[in-house]
Amino acid sequence: MHFSILPTLLSLIPTITSAPTANLSPRTCDSSTIIKDGSFESGTLPGYEYQNPGTVWTVSQTRGFYSQYSLTEPGSPSGGRKAFTVSHIPGPYDGTTIFELRQNLTTCVGKNYSITADMKFESAANNYCSLAVVYPFQERVGSVTTPSATPGLTPGVWSTTGGLFQAVGAKSLLQFIFRCDNRERNKISLDNVKVTLYSGNAY
Repeated sequence: MHFSILPTLLSLIPTITSAPTANLSPRTCDSSTIIKDGSFESGTLPGYEYQNPGTVWTVSQTRGFYSQYSLTEPGSPSGGRKAFTVSHIPGPYDGTTIFELRQNLTTCVGKNYSITADMKFESAANNYCSLAVVYPFQERVGSVTTPSATPGLTPGVWSTTGGLFQAVGAKSLLQFIFRCDNRERNKISLDNVKVTLYSGNAY
């Protein structure tokens, strides 16, 4: 009598089931998730880089150990109750004070973005102070610098600065550089930082 062993062998082969398909839909690019706490209304003071880096905003002090930063009130008319303020106090041996405030933005490669921010200088400081917006530009960075005695600015009155950039990665570094030279004392405030999708070409 002849018996076939094929059915027995087939029963030993494990059953192959299809794996669940991953969700490969592209990430939505909108303006709601690009920047966090742009008006500092959370009340959380940005963390200092070498001690307690912030999860949203981070501060580094590159020059001027006597200077300070804080959240102040009121903020700009468009921003809300609070603003981020750097008090520039020169040290005994260095007449330059520099602070950097930065945040990693969530962006989409190839998309164009617009940056706007409210700023205020307490004094014209003989044009020796400035606020710079630094953002990605192609493979390097671009910037817009506003000196404290720029024509049209009034000490103690809020004005607006900003720039445009095209994202080259999923994360884009936004920086604000607060600077005073020539031993000038000043207070420079920032509020109402917004980053939105821009319909034009940033290049």
